[in-house]
Amino acid sequence: LALRPRRHAFAAPRGRVMVEEGLIGFITDCEGHFDYWKKCVELSRVVSFDDAGALQFARQDATDRFVFGGDAFDKGSGDIRIATELVRFKRRFPERVWLLAGNRDLNKLRLSAELSEDAVDVPQPVPVYPRAPPQVALSKFLADRAGGQDAVNLATANTRANRLRWILDHTMTAGGAFELRRRELAALSGAEAEAVGDEEVVQSFLDSVLKEDGFVWNYLSECNFLVLLDGTLFVHGGVPRSAPGWVPTTDMRYRAPEEGATCGGSVLPEGHRLTDWVNAMNAFLRDGLRDFRGQMTWRDDRSRGGESLLCMTSSPACFQRSVVVESMLQGGMPVDPIPEVEAYLARGGVKRVLCGHKPCGDSPFVVKGEHVEYVHCDTTYSDAAAKDKRGIAAAAVEVAGDKLHLRGTLSDGRSYDFALPSQSSSEELVGRRTTDGWWVKALLTDGSYHVASGDGGRKVSYATRSRAELLETLPALKRAMVA
Repeated sequence: LALRPRRHAFAAPRGRVMVEEGLIGFITDCEGHFDYWKKCVELSRVVSFDDAGALQFARQDATDRFVFGGDAFDKGSGDIRIATELVRFKRRFPERVWLLAGNRDLNKLRLSAELSEDAVDVPQPVPVYPRAPPQVALSKFLADRAGGQDAVNLATANTRANRLRWILDHTMTAGGAFELRRRELAALSGAEAEAVGDEEVVQSFLDSVLKEDGFVWNYLSECNFLVLLDGTLFVHGGVPRSAPGWVPTTDMRYRAPEEGATCGGSVLPEGHRLTDWVNAMNAFLRDGLRDFRGQMTWRDDRSRGGESLLCMTSSPACFQRSVVVESMLQGGMPVDPIPEVEAYLARGGVKRVLCGHKPCGDSPFVVKGEHVEYVHCDTTYSDAAAKDKRGIAAAAVEVAGDKLHLRGTLSDGRSYDFALPSQSSSEELVGRRTTDGWWVKALLTDGSYHVASGDGGRKVSYATRSRAELLETLPALKRAMVA
């Protein structure tokens, strides 16, 4: 099955500078949550729904553009509808719409091989990563489903449906996704959920990647790893220390490296341009998808096609170089920008990096580097008390020239709507860390500031401070303003 031909470049060709007026809208990490997707679109000035519910550009007379940041699937009953609409929108406006590949999108390439076997004692399919949840073996999962360890009960429980439940719940951190897909299939067919059988759910997951018109395959076929537009770099996870100039190759294996192993892939020549790396990474994605199509089930050595793309979903398999899963956010709080990475990006003309992947609370998290502004936009876990962990929080993220516009609602219902000036401004408080350890996240509509502080683990605390209070804990900024 052939990949769709690419119809545009992802960075300006040599000697050309892309200059296009208009807004760039960014939405990311909907993870199948259809209501959240709708809230983000309704907040946006760039995209909207037409009368038939199809995605469209909101300003018909403008030259706006749109980027979806990846992770379209897994935790809601909207996987099929969100992905199908994003692909339709991309194919309608190939020069103005970009889709990024997230880990929850790429990991579906595992299903064709892992659902093709029936052995119970199979290796854990995911290389263990830092802060990974406890590993649950397939045999234990099936035994728990069967109510005992005896062979008869295990054989009865060893169905494709239960194996898929284990894959989703315990190896993809997509607990409950099996039943969520059943609900979506029922909604799309007008049936009751009870009328959708287990095998129909399994086949939906398989067909989504195996069929040429499968909705996951269609989505991935239109994806990039990196998109560079007018000085803004869009990426799902981030740009870790050893990533710039490094390009994975299709011979990489999806497994934890042995002690002393070195990272695979290749490194671009010294003096290469940022656009060379952007184009090489996106070409690698095309190569990886072709490799997957060449061998969608296990080989005798338990390898399969597309393993290099699966490596991009794994911190250990990529030696912490993946732009898909590495992030400046650790435990919900940012670490300092890496000077050599920032210098590389700045040399390539990057003023701002927009990304998702790691949850950043109930509003985007801005981090001001010396030359580059980093904006994290995944509000997946914005309200721990809400059933869906998102609650009412949602955000619109828009780039307008050298300005960034952030607009949305916090988990407690308060709102924000502000623009960040260019990186050269010395007066903006958002994106700065105070001397007592609080990060300034958002300027609220009442003039106060939404701030966050972490405990070094996973607990993040929030508070509200006035501008005067913040300036007392930002003495260097206060002195610069007085001067």
